[in-house]
Amino acid sequence: MTTEQMRMDRVLAGSVAILVGLGLARFGYPPLVPGMVDAHWFTAAAAGYLGAANLLGYLLGALTASRFAGRVGAAAAIRLGLLLIAVSFLVLSWAAPFAWFFIWRFISGWAGGVLMVVAASTVLTTTPPSQRPLAGAIVFSGVGVGILFSANVVPWLTTVSISWAWVSLGVLCLLLTAATWGAWRDVSTAAGPSPAQATGAGSPARAALPLAVILVVVGYGLQSVGYVPHTLFWVDFLAREQGLGMGFAAVQWSIFALGAIAGPFLGGWVAARLGWYSALLLSVAFMAAAVLGSSVADTLWLASLCSFVVGAMVPGLVSMTSGYLSQLVPLEEHRRAWGWATTSFALAQAVGGYALAAVFGYVGSYPPVFIIGGVSLVLGLVVTLVARKPKEAH
Repeated sequence: MTTEQMRMDRVLAGSVAILVGLGLARFGYPPLVPGMVDAHWFTAAAAGYLGAANLLGYLLGALTASRFAGRVGAAAAIRLGLLLIAVSFLVLSWAAPFAWFFIWRFISGWAGGVLMVVAASTVLTTTPPSQRPLAGAIVFSGVGVGILFSANVVPWLTTVSISWAWVSLGVLCLLLTAATWGAWRDVSTAAGPSPAQATGAGSPARAALPLAVILVVVGYGLQSVGYVPHTLFWVDFLAREQGLGMGFAAVQWSIFALGAIAGPFLGGWVAARLGWYSALLLSVAFMAAAVLGSSVADTLWLASLCSFVVGAMVPGLVSMTSGYLSQLVPLEEHRRAWGWATTSFALAQAVGGYALAAVFGYVGSYPPVFIIGGVSLVLGLVVTLVARKPKEAH
């Protein structure tokens, strides 16, 4: 196999890792909830707490991913993450106590956080700079593929039986893991420090991250709040509050998923021409406008435009931020910087989710939720604007 073939195999494997870690482990869960409630496995409230368990695990995964991969090697960390998610689907395919489900949803979230940090960083830092925009687009398009699959296939699987749906997702993850297993060979020390360096043995203490990186990390956290209104409330807002019906809302969610597939490629195309920094700023600005516009969306064209743009920016901003960080720090530090960014994102999104749910509960209407999300994106844009713009490679 040539170097180019090995590189493309790794890029595709990175996309699969993100597909499994987020597209299925996170976005594959909501369509399973109605089936579990109808089968009397859990109440709707309990199922919601199980969803939160995945977010909590994802946060811990993002926090520990860099050090964990430094100890066991990037390849082992990625493979273990893939296997744990597959197993988590399989062992939850029958009615069991809440604690059992909570533990495994937490584990799948932790594995997803590890995959997001380690797999994405490994691919980007082992790809030549000129090819990183396309590589990042392919990797992060896995999120959109997972959303589209979860929105259209998982509900059909649940009509057979809820147990069948869980098993099917587990088997799919196992097949994807097996198909990409060999692509991670020879990357145990890629995109990060050796195990000794990770633990501090025989090496000096790591330098603090540059101010520009810290600003990007903070801005990324603020931007993550802007994801919450659509990922939690968009369908219900359109169907009930705007009175457009579930059919209309379901179409909009599919448009959202299509945007999530196209977003990384559109962002990569812009980054290849304008550079990572300019592409990131442009992406945040577009998403802020779309989230704010969503608060008054009551027509097909406006709702569809907002669905597509926000959907595109869900993985698009991830790709832009990761790519820009690859310019701000040496390659061997990218995994640490990206780990902090992912942690900031996960923490702010979790806090923002609960806060925006509380706002909705207080005011009883969705538009303020979208406005707050849009304002948070604007604040994230301002913080990112302050970040130092390096000389960019195109």
